[in-house]
Amino acid sequence: MVISGYTWKSFFHKPSILGKLMPFSTPGASIRDLLVAGGRLNYRALLQLANESSEQSFVRKLGHWVLAGDRVMQGLITPANSPRIETVLFDPDSMDMQAKDAPQSLTELVYVFYKSPPSSEEVCSFTLGRIYDNDFVMPDYAVSRTQAVIHVLRGTRFRIRSLGGSNPVRVNNAPIEQEVPLREGDVVAFGRLSFTLLAPSGLYLHLKGIQPQLRLRQLVNSLGQANFKQLKEYSVKFNENIFTQIMHRPSLVGSGVFRGYASRVSDLDPEITMGFLADITNGIDVVPFKVLGRSIYPLIHPERFEENGEEILTIGRGLDNDISMADAAISMHHAQIRFGSEGQYFIRDTNSTNGILVNNQVFKGNEKELFDGDKIKIGRHEFTFMFPSTLYHHLVERNRQN
Repeated sequence: MVISGYTWKSFFHKPSILGKLMPFSTPGASIRDLLVAGGRLNYRALLQLANESSEQSFVRKLGHWVLAGDRVMQGLITPANSPRIETVLFDPDSMDMQAKDAPQSLTELVYVFYKSPPSSEEVCSFTLGRIYDNDFVMPDYAVSRTQAVIHVLRGTRFRIRSLGGSNPVRVNNAPIEQEVPLREGDVVAFGRLSFTLLAPSGLYLHLKGIQPQLRLRQLVNSLGQANFKQLKEYSVKFNENIFTQIMHRPSLVGSGVFRGYASRVSDLDPEITMGFLADITNGIDVVPFKVLGRSIYPLIHPERFEENGEEILTIGRGLDNDISMADAAISMHHAQIRFGSEGQYFIRDTNSTNGILVNNQVFKGNEKELFDGDKIKIGRHEFTFMFPSTLYHHLVERNRQN
């Protein structure tokens, strides 16, 4: 289809948008040497860097997350009713929601979350649209002049907000009407163009032809527990920077079992939770338990959201939880962890039988913010709340002891 004298292909290949392609061969080069017009990276130089570098070196040089071109959706294109509106209306084909081969031009579009000079603010915002004064210029007439803004908190937390327009912003095929969080591997569509949010290590794998989201998913089973042996191997194979890129979020790491008194529970009713009272005769201490120490639950892929779009991860004995723990002293739906909009994590009790302790204290109020190294009692078990870098050093130490 021709719109205002441009086919989609000709608009995509306008020199002012694609910029000049230059080789990237300087050993000490930085991300600034990869930047071209419209917030994009020089794809050929990026591919050359990936082919000539280790993953560690690639991540160190890039250092920023990206939106990588994924595909062009098929659907019905209709010119707007008003001649003042240049954006065409696009109705995606519901049968085309599955990924198809994208034209090479789109796969070479990689937008990087980087501003020069770098911002000192904790939250950095990027606008996306068709016109050139956006941070990310999307070359398609089905994209509004300024269609969305993405807020980046501390370089690794992302939230997207639609600014209206002729066509909705879609996240994982669903139109959004309010600000929502983004995670690595999420597919975001503007007009007909869809992109995947990737961390630097994810982009490295993408350029190598590997699906990056599979790496983390393959680490975690259906109960939300990570493969301990594979995580230890990662702590040997990768340095701290790449390991934290892979994990992204904190984990609950088993540390011990509480001594105490338990009530008897009939085996005939699995719905009943066993009452448990910790023995505080000599203080609240846990007994180190080697098997429990291999239990690591990354806080990833929650499927529930608050009304404001914040993610909620559920913990309990029931198999319908994001993290399912087989302990009779843990309620079917014991607790929730809320992912705050500014990178915080909050734990709340959901009317469990035995409650929750954080650092051996019963917290007051509806929820308590968690910090790196906090000790959390759930049922008879104690877990340590660890951010990725802390988990990395924890596993390195375990490797030294073995």
